[in-house]
Amino acid sequence: MKTTFSYTITKIGWYAALFSLCFGILQVLIYYIYPNEVSLQFGLVHLAPSIVIHLILLLAVIIHALSIRKATIEHLHSISFILFNIPVACGCFILVMLRGF
Repeated sequence: MKTTFSYTITKIGWYAALFSLCFGILQVLIYYIYPNEVSLQFGLVHLAPSIVIHLILLLAVIIHALSIRKATIEHLHSISFILFNIPVACGCFILVMLRGF
């Protein structure tokens, strides 16, 4: 299924969430294969700004949906995918922290 975007902000939010999801899972896999301090620090350095960026994008998509006075399926799709990253990021963080103990 191909996803087409009518609005730039939903496209940015969706692709940023996709990149963060893939990159975060890849970092966890690398840490599980090669557990060292560098990969741990690299993952935490990615996680902190990622949270801020995704919150800003989430607010931007919500504000855009409210400003055009209708929330399209495209907006809901982008919002849900951004929100889906929150439990995935928390789960990855917990997995990495449990691996350290």
